[in-house]
Amino acid sequence: MRLGSKSQLGFSLVELAIVMLIMGLVLGGLAMPLAVQRENARIRDGDTQLEIVRDAVEGFALVNGFLPCPATPASDGLASTSGGGCTERHGFVPATTLDVGGSRNGDNLLLDPWGSPLRYSVTASDADGNGNWDFTTPGEMSAVTMPILQPDLVVCSSATGSSATACASANVTLSDRSPVVIYSLGKDWTSFSSTDQLENVGATLGGGATGASYPVAADDVFVSRGRSDGGGNAFDDQLLWLSANALYRHMIEAGRLP
Repeated sequence: MRLGSKSQLGFSLVELAIVMLIMGLVLGGLAMPLAVQRENARIRDGDTQLEIVRDAVEGFALVNGFLPCPATPASDGLASTSGGGCTERHGFVPATTLDVGGSRNGDNLLLDPWGSPLRYSVTASDADGNGNWDFTTPGEMSAVTMPILQPDLVVCSSATGSSATACASANVTLSDRSPVVIYSLGKDWTSFSSTDQLENVGATLGGGATGASYPVAADDVFVSRGRSDGGGNAFDDQLLWLSANALYRHMIEAGRLP
């Protein structure tokens, strides 16, 4: 018996190309939402990290009666102190002093979710003029007393028209007397140019084991506002500040202020 031949069934090159194109479009459509989800997760983690640090700073004050100084690249994650104050007003979260966990870099600085050191600034106010920083010197807050204490860090919703010590007006002022500001430079920490983001830096700080030089704040004024992308208006910094009134109340309850 003669066996009849059967035609071979399969895909042509054109059909394969179409299938691959469709798969590419599908995978491309999935990639963007996944990237957005990852970024949103980092933003949430950043918010949580800032709150943990703020609570740790306040807890340190309740136990010790004063606020910790910023860390520097050379201080190995510890608060860097000098005489009656700090070696720097603007630096980094003293994570070792605060016993806060998280990823560190080669200078032992606590990193935000994007791999940049988390910034930390304190007021250098000296209301009684004795040469000691009121909020970071042991016993000084209690000696100066609350009516005289004058924390001077300022948070604005816009840098436009601000000076080195004040926002442009009351309607863009979020806080005009904070003792502590903690912030992340966000996803674009290696390159940014908007006026609002540049307000949160302005000086550099180095001297650590890695030899890196880091941008830090240069004056009393900071900006915190909603996130935006594109052009000269981009902003993705995350910032929290410590309320002076909340700090006073909790220190009174803890017996650290009269």
